[in-house]
Amino acid sequence: MQSKRSIMENTERIENQSWDFRGVDTKYNNHGLHSYPAMMIPQIAKRLIETYGKNAKVLLDPFMGSGTALLEAKLHKNFEEAYGIDINPLSILVAKVKTTPLDLDILQKEYLKLINKTFKDKNEILSKKTQIETPDFFNIDFWFKPKVKMDLSILKKNIDDIKIDHADEITNDVKDFFYITFSEIIRKVSNTRNGEYKLYRIKDEALEKHNPDTLLEFEKRVKYNIKKMKEFNRDCKKECEVKILAEDTRKRTSIPDNHVDIVVTSPPYGDSRTTVAYGQFSRLSLQWLGFDKKVASSVDKKSLGGVPSKDLKNDLNSPSLTKVIDLIAKIDEKRARDVLSFYKDFYKCIIELDRVMKKEGFLCFVVGNRNVKGVRIPTDKIIVELFKMKNKTYKHHKTIIRNIPNKRLPKKNSPTNVKGKKIATMNKEYIVILQK
Repeated sequence: MQSKRSIMENTERIENQSWDFRGVDTKYNNHGLHSYPAMMIPQIAKRLIETYGKNAKVLLDPFMGSGTALLEAKLHKNFEEAYGIDINPLSILVAKVKTTPLDLDILQKEYLKLINKTFKDKNEILSKKTQIETPDFFNIDFWFKPKVKMDLSILKKNIDDIKIDHADEITNDVKDFFYITFSEIIRKVSNTRNGEYKLYRIKDEALEKHNPDTLLEFEKRVKYNIKKMKEFNRDCKKECEVKILAEDTRKRTSIPDNHVDIVVTSPPYGDSRTTVAYGQFSRLSLQWLGFDKKVASSVDKKSLGGVPSKDLKNDLNSPSLTKVIDLIAKIDEKRARDVLSFYKDFYKCIIELDRVMKKEGFLCFVVGNRNVKGVRIPTDKIIVELFKMKNKTYKHHKTIIRNIPNKRLPKKNSPTNVKGKKIATMNKEYIVILQK
């Protein structure tokens, strides 16, 4: 006979393959406008909204990324407001464009003007009738071939010069649409390896054959993105006002007290230096978009756990966290301090979420339980314990375990560099459902 405790654990943690969403189109509507690391697939956000936000009017994603949850709120009939927060300027730009309806006639007209002007300028530069000023950020020639650098420079200048008469807001929205299209092709035409979030250069023998057609890639991407925007214009609910905040959930945000009905989010799996490198993924785009070196290179350091904890003192009353910190510290104290720093920062976010959430509101977290030094970290359990530390009245409805189809990460890796010693990577996600 099972004990009462084991029955409770089985009820709270449920493996459900219907949440795997194998073979579905994850790029429908404006979800396909721009890639982003470790994106929550829209089918998860949609089902969470439909299940736990039936009467919700205000949604929040405190770790917004590319804006998946915000876009789903904009497509849902109920919502009046959707808030998104992120510290990454690229995230802010992408989420804004994905949730802003644009006039397709204006987009098409400005696209034709932009591409014609770009080809004209390129011909004049090649015939040496004029010159183009190229950016000079660190290692630009390491990451981009001269021809690619020239083409990107012409495109960027001509996007900067877009001007729609007597319509400053429309001008800015249209320019942002072309900026994220420009951003999306940057990695493709760069010397970086495909399929990587971190920056790795193509090997020399492959680099010799790497001769991308930058303007052709831009044209193809614009046409694709305009098609996606057409879908969005058809389906979006204009009653929902999207508010994107370049703020930090660890601090007090501009969201009013007791204002949010539902949180739908996929927070970082851990510190960006050792898990998903959001900053490295964004760096080349941010530099081409004109952000200075300090902004472009500081995203990972400013992220949760970006600065290691000075010691292993821990007043977070989470038994699961205490256990894994002790286990990791016996192997590598520095890595234990990295892990602890992440959860200290995450608890600061919990304090802010508690402030803005309405009573009875739902909080839905899609998380991964990573390995550090061979120790599996049960982030899903730690989140529940930290919320109950903040307020014992938080109810843990359940945790849904899903498989991650087609994940970029290998099934196993060797984090210790010991020959033959491998451990499983994050091939499952845990959807934690809490209620205030």
